[in-house]
Amino acid sequence: MERVLLRFTKEDHVRFVGHLDLMRLFERAIRRAKFPIAYSQGFNPRSRLAFASALTLGATSEWELCQLDLASDLSADGLQQAMDALRAQLPPGIRILDVWPLPLQKRNACIQVRAADYALTLGGDAEIGAVREFLEQGPGLPEARSSALLERAGAWILQITLPVGERAGVRIRDVIAKLEQGLPGLRITQLHRTRLWCEQEPGTEIE
Repeated sequence: MERVLLRFTKEDHVRFVGHLDLMRLFERAIRRAKFPIAYSQGFNPRSRLAFASALTLGATSEWELCQLDLASDLSADGLQQAMDALRAQLPPGIRILDVWPLPLQKRNACIQVRAADYALTLGGDAEIGAVREFLEQGPGLPEARSSALLERAGAWILQITLPVGERAGVRIRDVIAKLEQGLPGLRITQLHRTRLWCEQEPGTEIE
């Protein structure tokens, strides 16, 4: 194994940690855990890690992706020990859920994000009937690939899938602004990312 892909959470404890700070957080945890990560060449070597897609500030997630290049080839047991050490150095709110081995290629299709699923918890004074009419008969959300309005544990959740990319990508904050402007009284009380869809899905999970 020369490269691994991690799926990790970003929960309430760390939802206001920005993307650059998240990168530094992982770099510090890697150093403390003595994780066998590879470094770039040159005068100022940096850890060879890459994140699939930056998460907007204040959002939580159960599906963030980070790629780590290894300094040496590891066995499954060696990787498991290294991951256990890394998990022990991460703060509450960041949990590594899955680990996949990847081929060492210049362009990794497993972190090339094409779409993202979100769950928006609806609050405020807007009637749910007005929300449903807005989505189904009114302006709607043509930017979204799909949307569904569901009730869970007494709360209304709007599930949407947005395209991601430099040309056709849609920012979740723009969608939220459109909803709140189009539906006076509506407020999004929680923003949660549930899935990233990439060009290629990773292979077998290492347990």
